[in-house]
Amino acid sequence: MKKIFLLTFILLAFSSVYAIKIEFVDYPETVYTLEKSTIKFKIINDGTRKDTFYIAVWPSSWISLEKYFISLSPNEEETIYFTLEPPIDSNIGNIVFSVSVRSTDTGETVTKEIILNLRRRTGSFISDIKLNQDIVSPKETLMIQPVLVNLDKTQSKQVIIRTKIMKADKTIKTFEDEVLLQPSTTKTLSTPFEIKNTYDYGTYNVQVFMYDNFGMPIHSKMTTFVIKKYSDFEKDKKIQRSFLETSFIINITNKGNYPESFVISETMPKIAKYFFYPEIEPIKEDEKENRIIYTWIVNDVKPDQSVIIKYHLRFGNAAFATFLLLLLTSFILSLLHKPTLLKKYSEIANLEKGNLVTLHIKNNSIREIHNIVVKDNIPSIFAVVK
Repeated sequence: MKKIFLLTFILLAFSSVYAIKIEFVDYPETVYTLEKSTIKFKIINDGTRKDTFYIAVWPSSWISLEKYFISLSPNEEETIYFTLEPPIDSNIGNIVFSVSVRSTDTGETVTKEIILNLRRRTGSFISDIKLNQDIVSPKETLMIQPVLVNLDKTQSKQVIIRTKIMKADKTIKTFEDEVLLQPSTTKTLSTPFEIKNTYDYGTYNVQVFMYDNFGMPIHSKMTTFVIKKYSDFEKDKKIQRSFLETSFIINITNKGNYPESFVISETMPKIAKYFFYPEIEPIKEDEKENRIIYTWIVNDVKPDQSVIIKYHLRFGNAAFATFLLLLLTSFILSLLHKPTLLKKYSEIANLEKGNLVTLHIKNNSIREIHNIVVKDNIPSIFAVVK
């Protein structure tokens, strides 16, 4: 009997050293699916020693607990909370939640239960957003597939589905569909979204909103995808020919999704440098193996922006110089190949006999000449004898 009394005394003394209490202080009696509710409870250390307590809530699904460990001095208390956000397809009715607090020193556990009434404001919701790929590039198509559910077993639901593609706070594109959901059905929409190179690379949000016929929001859901950094360009070269001039037009278009710099090089025979007239001066000129290379660099070309490099080969000056050269050559040749006339006189010995004059004609060309007419003038005081 004494042993039993002694054991009882020890247990009572030990329990007075370590004691835990739980009190619910602020909570809603009714909670709703898809809505966040907060339940507050107080933990009190009724013992005579400082202790550390481990906190748990069951069932743990849908639950977010503020903290899992607290340390309390004797007679100290602290208010803790957990948030509850049930999914829309949860079972409706009363749900029992248990809060357990366990001493890390003694292992003693205290549990207290709370009953909450779970309800659903609407039976229509977006259960999922499916994407055909999470990482896309320009020129590809992202398929967005919201999965719509109507849990009502007797009534159809006419809803409006609005899908927004967003980059940070900027709306890129919006799609809208009207959908009739039959009772107890699931329906999947398919919305193609073409990825353009004008869209910046990075992370994008897909936000899907469900509204009723009056435009009142019912549900929303969000997912993300990534447009990866993409580099590409198009080069188009045209040649326009006219009399004594040829024009070359090079068009570079940035087909990537970020600003880029491009190097444009043109090679031609070395002699072409004398006929080369660019509208934009090249930054570099190189000569290699009897050819000349001109280089341009265009900086920070934005997506879908084009840059034009244009130059001309003009032969007008060369043609004019050639014409003058040919004309001079022809004149010189005509002088060199023209027949020459040499006039010779004999010595004057006797005035009565007169003076003998001879005319010598020389053919300087390579062809024969015929019917040559020679004219000569003499002073009037002289007479031609023969």
